[in-house]
Amino acid sequence: MRDVSIVFFVCILLGGCASEKDDRLSPKAMVRIAKKARRGGNTEAAINFYNKALEINSNDNDAMLGLAEAYIDMKLLDAALEYIKKAEANDCNVSKSSYLRGKICLLSGNNVGAEKEFLKSTSPDSLNALGAVYDGRGEHEKAQSLYKQVIAKSPSYIDAYNNMGLSLMLCDKYEEAVFYLENACSLPESSVTYRSNLALAYGLYGNVEKAKSIYAQDFDGRELEEKVSYLEDIISAKHQ
Repeated sequence: MRDVSIVFFVCILLGGCASEKDDRLSPKAMVRIAKKARRGGNTEAAINFYNKALEINSNDNDAMLGLAEAYIDMKLLDAALEYIKKAEANDCNVSKSSYLRGKICLLSGNNVGAEKEFLKSTSPDSLNALGAVYDGRGEHEKAQSLYKQVIAKSPSYIDAYNNMGLSLMLCDKYEEAVFYLENACSLPESSVTYRSNLALAYGLYGNVEKAKSIYAQDFDGRELEEKVSYLEDIISAKHQ
């Protein structure tokens, strides 16, 4: 909630000084604030700031690709694609645009197209996304090799740790899964999603009490009981 509050405060502040030509109104600053808003879950504010950046410089590729990413978050794929095309016509970063095109393909159910787009780049984003495609096809070893590459390139890339943990669970390698998911949960941007995956890994590894203690960080009362009960059902089904 803190990030969103800061974003709205900055909106008001910038609105009151729209005529000033200083760094606070540079496209770079607008994009920086937009990214912060998007990370905080405030997509509307992010779109607003990306548009402000384009008002200052209509050729800002970071703002165009940022808008594309925000529209992808909102599942407005046609709008996202339009901004990707504009950025590509302006010689944008190919790694970023191909990654975003790949995400659009995935959301459209075109996994073959997604794979082709992700293969155009060796950026952490594209490698991680390509790993998810391979996991979806049951090619877990190929996926895990990619996640390891991402972690080597970008040691704080939380989704690579998370995806690695999930992939290892699909291979019944629960101890290794716990290791990677613990790493994900140790990073600053960890959330209930990552902690729930870690709890699942501990449960499948045979440590239900540890799983319960992790669930208890985010749930209590009846909700906590339901989480643990569901976990026990999964464990029971695995042993049938």
